[in-house]
Amino acid sequence: MNIQKLIILGILKEGPKHGYQIKKIIQEKLGVFSSLENKSIYYPLKMMEESGVIKRAKVQPKKKVLRYTYSITPKGDKEFLKLALEALLSEKRPFIDIDIPLYFLPFLAKRQVFARLRLRKRFLEKVKIWLEEKLQAKGDLISHQKLLLKHHLNLLSAEEKFLEEIINIVKDY
Repeated sequence: MNIQKLIILGILKEGPKHGYQIKKIIQEKLGVFSSLENKSIYYPLKMMEESGVIKRAKVQPKKKVLRYTYSITPKGDKEFLKLALEALLSEKRPFIDIDIPLYFLPFLAKRQVFARLRLRKRFLEKVKIWLEEKLQAKGDLISHQKLLLKHHLNLLSAEEKFLEEIINIVKDY
């Protein structure tokens, strides 16, 4: 939950948001950078409110449905800083799901593996195009966001190169 908490607190550093707004920002802006499963945002918000790092306020515009906005508290500011600095020194290695089936490669059907690797290659190509378009687009990207896109392009290039090696191995298998 620490990464999820860090993300939510970071979003709220920009200003108060409705739960749906937070979920949408996570999906649209951070989804490519995080493996965060964001099925329900309201449970983590409730837990964070109970711990005092965020607060909830009722908002009911004229003749509209009652909504709640969430904002970060001073305790949340401290927690955000602590989590962000811890994440910068994280020693967790990135584990990629493809590694596990590769370990068991001798037990898998060559044709099925080859077909899925080709599909994965096409997927990576689409992600690369998306990242490059985001990077080149004129818009609301700040320098640190561009840096993040470049980081993921570099990771993607390494994965594409490794995928080519795997495909060649499977061909000869």
